[in-house]
Amino acid sequence: MNKNIKICFMGTPHFGRVVLEKLNNEFDVVLVVTQTDSNNKRGKILVPEVKTYALENGLNILQSEKIKNDLDKLKEYEFDFIVTAAYGQFLPQSIIDLPKYKILNVHGSYLPSYRGSSPIQRAILNDERFIGVSIIETVKKMDAGDIYDRIKIPMEDSFNTKLMMDKLSNIGADMVINVINKIYNNEPINVIKQNEDEVTIAPLIEKSEELLDFSENSRYLFNKIRAFYDDPATYFIKDDTLYKVFKSESVDYKGDEINGTILSNNKELLIKCGKGALSIKEIQPSGKKRMDILSFLNGYKDKFKIGDVIKCLYK
Repeated sequence: MNKNIKICFMGTPHFGRVVLEKLNNEFDVVLVVTQTDSNNKRGKILVPEVKTYALENGLNILQSEKIKNDLDKLKEYEFDFIVTAAYGQFLPQSIIDLPKYKILNVHGSYLPSYRGSSPIQRAILNDERFIGVSIIETVKKMDAGDIYDRIKIPMEDSFNTKLMMDKLSNIGADMVINVINKIYNNEPINVIKQNEDEVTIAPLIEKSEELLDFSENSRYLFNKIRAFYDDPATYFIKDDTLYKVFKSESVDYKGDEINGTILSNNKELLIKCGKGALSIKEIQPSGKKRMDILSFLNGYKDKFKIGDVIKCLYK
């Protein structure tokens, strides 16, 4: 612990909150910068988790719609480092130049793989066998700075985005604390330049990607359900009702039924895919609670008859 080290933290969702909490235990967090509050479809105000933590712990908060317009507000504070973790805005050079030392970013991938806004989701969606977290120096180009530390861990089929957000944010927070202490104490660090030939991109999740298209490989759909767990979640539509899917299993199956055909509704909901079949394990009808598949079939079996076809409909 070194409360002489002054930190400006920038982050927004749960991933950022975990990092902020550990930083606040170790250093003097003089300012927390986060995105503005937003509204969901029902008009409910959504408060960033980082803001909630900052309020609970009496930290100074700056909510900025466009951080480049708030340079003067940032200059009111003195800090040694800026740490970013899932902040959600690009930083202009005028802000990159502010801290006494550096801006360090906690990024949820083993860089240079999966630069961008959704590295964990994309890694799971692409069926990667490893996932990672990196500490990099922030530069003007997205996620392109020098690597100060990185680690990768084996991916398991039981992992989903929510679980990995927790796991990687905790690991990343410990890593960035270690890097800050080394820089501040002028200790040697093995800094790695990113190889541009190995770069892959993790673009923002699009609304259209949430739809389950049963013409796809069942393994791909299984990965998509894990990748989008539990927000925004995947879904399909049957008889004008939207059903969110939270857990599933990919099953080997060979048959000539139309893709989307319900193969079984007896103790499982099994759906024919382009390759294999998808067994739904946890589901939520629109306006209802989430439930395991046995509970669901107790009330919805008549709506999911064997031979029915779930078409690929977007909503």
